[in-house]
Parts: sequence; C-alpha cells; structure tokens
Amino acid sequence: DTFKPMGPWIETDATLDDMVTTVRLNGKETISFETNDMIFGVEKYISEITRYLTLHPGDVIWMGTDGTSKDMKNGDTCEIEISGVGTLSNPVIKDS
Repeated sequence: DTFKPMGPWIETDATLDDMVTTVRLNGKETISFETNDMIFGVEKYISEITRYLTLHPGDVIWMGTDGTSKDMKNGDTCEIEISGVGTLSNPVIKDS
C-alpha cells in the first residue's frame, strides 16, 4: 500500500494497443505480457470504471500484471518497462 512509484514523467501520447509490459527483478525478466492479452483491453477498462467515477487530468489507473508476480526482498531492484512509455527502476528497501 505504500509503494506506487511513477515518473519522472507520464507519457500521454502512448498508443494503448500492442503495448508490452516487461518486469525484471535484479535484471532477470520475470513477467512479459501485451496489453492485448489482458482480460479487458485498456479502453474497455477505462470505459467501465468511468461509469462509476470521474477521471481527471493526472489521475492514474493501476491495471496490475498478468498475475505471475515474484516476491521481492530487501536489496532487490525492480524494473518495469512499458513499450512506448519507458522504464522505471526502483530499489526495494525494507522499512526499519
């Protein structure tokens, strides 16, 4: 609940179809999937949630992964790359 890194910018002109999300843990690819393979497409997901709430500029929708995420531990480095958007790399640091 306390780990939602983003940035340093958000790509607003990205094409939503055919995007590939790749997750690497300590440099090793652990997850790779296309947005087209998700249960609901991005447009459908946005359409459905906006039936119940209003989205405003700057709002972020977290759509998750394909369900095969690996556990992370203190000292790990997690990289998430989305084609057409970029790569975000973060260290995992245990709260003391």
